[in-house]
Amino acid sequence: MESTQVKKEEKGLEDHKYGASVGTWVSLGILGAVILATFILMFSIYFARL
Repeated sequence: MESTQVKKEEKGLEDHKYGASVGTWVSLGILGAVILATFILMFSIYFARL
């Protein structure tokens, strides 16, 4: 009975680890998109003045 409990806990940790990894990549993607959008906005404002 105890070994079943341990296996369930280990599987839960693996699922949590994978979910955190996906969340990290999603956050980095959003951050990259914001940085890229800011760069494009500043670049276009700069060239609009020339």
